Amino acid sequence: MVFFTQITMEAGEDGEYLDAMRKANIKGALVGVEAVTPEGLKAVFKDFNYSGEALARQLQTFKRHGVHVLGSFIFGLPTDKPATFNATVEMALKAGVTFAQFVMMTPFPETVDFTRWEKEQAKAPTLVGDVPITRYWLIPTEVRPKMFTPHPSMSSDEIRKRTQKVWDRFYNWSAIWQRSACTPTLRARLAFMFLSKLYRQMYAGTGISTDSARRKKSRTWARWTAKQCRKLFQAKPMPHLQSPTWELAFASPLRRPAFLGNQQRGETSPFVVIPK
Repeated sequence: MVFFTQITMEAGEDGEYLDAMRKANIKGALVGVEAVTPEGLKAVFKDFNYSGEALARQLQTFKRHGVHVLGSFIFGLPTDKPATFNATVEMALKAGVTFAQFVMMTPFPETVDFTRWEKEQAKAPTLVGDVPITRYWLIPTEVRPKMFTPHPSMSSDEIRKRTQKVWDRFYNWSAIWQRSACTPTLRARLAFMFLSKLYRQMYAGTGISTDSARRKKSRTWARWTAKQCRKLFQAKPMPHLQSPTWELAFASPLRRPAFLGNQQRGETSPFVVIPK
């Protein structure tokens, strides 16, 4: 059995811990990198994390100990500038993370950012239809904005377009082929490439795009890619493999569910088990 988990960057400072993860068959982990600059890390209250070259080296540590990383990065922070997008993808490529996701900032309820945003919106609420934007989860997806909080120097559309370009660059065929070297066989390498493209289509193609035609095309491409991935993961039939039989044991007939038939011989029950 293979496991995948979610951990913080600090795990990269403990080689023994990463070795123990590998021995436990934990093959990968989602790591919330969030930002690659000191200013960005401070904005998300993670200024204890490394940035720049030190960040790349720490992420490489996971790979050296046999743990693949799905790096998560946030765009749209108040400290972000146009140059931040290119610096982020450059760092992700240099660090050698196996997968990466680049998400636009979304303030979640009960967080510091959401509370501050909600107070600001209370002065002059923004409505989408008749729904306050602070209740964005109630807004139909076809009209829901891709970003909710205003940025001091970039428009929401500019952030969306730059984020899309980062996805496209990290998941271009050349970059994926280089990362696929972590797999043991050619078949596995092909599967890795298809899965990488599928991941990109599912999250960047359908989630970020505001063009309904592009979203439809992305969904069609994602379905086709998923079918090819399934073929690569199919194994030979094993007709001799028997399904396990589960026996439910109960300490007392009084605790036995009625639908399983807890009555003694001659007794009746209001519940009847209908055979298939």
